[in-house]
Amino acid sequence: MAKQKRRVQRKSKASSRKPKAEAKGPVLLSGGNPQIAKGYGDAPVQAYLAAMPGWKRDAGRRLDALIVRTVPGVQKAVKWNSPLYGVEGQGWFLGIHSFTNYIKLAFFRGASLRPVPPVESKDEHTRYFHVHEDDQLDEAMLASWIRQASELPGWRDGSSSGDTSKKPAKVTKKAAARRVAVKAVEPRKAVARSSANVSASERIDKKIADLGDWRGERLAQIRRLIHEVDSDVIEEWKWMGSPVWSHDGMYALANPHKGKVKLTFFHGARLPDPRGLFNAGLEGGTWRAIDFREGDSINETALKALLREAVAYNTRHPVPRSKGSRA
Repeated sequence: MAKQKRRVQRKSKASSRKPKAEAKGPVLLSGGNPQIAKGYGDAPVQAYLAAMPGWKRDAGRRLDALIVRTVPGVQKAVKWNSPLYGVEGQGWFLGIHSFTNYIKLAFFRGASLRPVPPVESKDEHTRYFHVHEDDQLDEAMLASWIRQASELPGWRDGSSSGDTSKKPAKVTKKAAARRVAVKAVEPRKAVARSSANVSASERIDKKIADLGDWRGERLAQIRRLIHEVDSDVIEEWKWMGSPVWSHDGMYALANPHKGKVKLTFFHGARLPDPRGLFNAGLEGGTWRAIDFREGDSINETALKALLREAVAYNTRHPVPRSKGSRA
C-alpha cells in the first residue's frame, strides 16, 4: 500500500508540472530596439528587421531593399544590436537603429554628403536621418545619400570578419600584380611603425599584391605618379585599409572598389582642373574624386599637374594634420 501511495504521489507531482514555455522571439531593448546576436551577412539583418515592432518592421525592410538596390553587393552585419552596411575593403558607411518613435539612419561620413543629412551628431563626421511613422520617404534623396556614402572611406571596427570570401584570382594575374608591387616606388620619408612592425608602405605593397587584378596595377600606377610629383610625400595607412598620401597634411587617398579604383583629393573642390579629370564626388563640399575603370587610360601629364596643385594647396594653407596612425 505504501509503494502504491508513493507512485500515486509521483504521478500527481508530474501532472502538476507546468509545461515548458515556448521559445520567445528576440528581446526588445530600450526604445523597442531588437536584441540580435552579432553576425555577418544578410541573415542577422533580416532577423533584426523581422523583430522590429509595429510600423518599423515594414519601414526597415523598405530601407534595406533600397540600400541593396542602390549598392549592389553591399556587405551586411549586425553589431551592437544595429544593422550595418558597408563596402568590401572599405568599411561600414551606414547603420540603422530603432528608437521608440523613429528609426535612425547613421551616415558615418554624413558630413561629406550633399545635401548634408539634417540631424547632427557628437562626432563631426557623422550625420543622422530620422524616419517617423507618417513620413513620406523621399527615396530619391535617400538613394543619393546612400550612393555617396558608399563611395567614401567607411568606418572600421578593426574586424575583417564582415568581408565576404573572395574567389581566388587567376595565378597569372596574381603573379603580375606582385611584380607591379615590387616595382612600385618606395616612400621617400620614414614613417611610423605599428606594434606589428609593419609600415604603411609595406601595407600598401601588400594591398596592391593581394588585389590580383587590374585594380592593383592601377593603384601602383597612381602611387608611382604621386612619388614622381612629391619627393617628400608621406605614405599613411588609415581607416584600417586606405592608402593615404600626405604633405603638410593629407591630400589624396586611393581605394579599390568593385569595378573601379577611386582616387580622392581631400581639397579637390579648391583645385584647378582644366582637363576635367574629376568625375565623381562633384556634389561634395570639399572632396573631389576620379573613378578609374578597367580599360581607362590615365592622362599621366594631367594627373601629375593636379597632384602638384594638391601639394601646393597644402603648403599654402593651414590643413589639419592627420590624427591617425601612419603605420
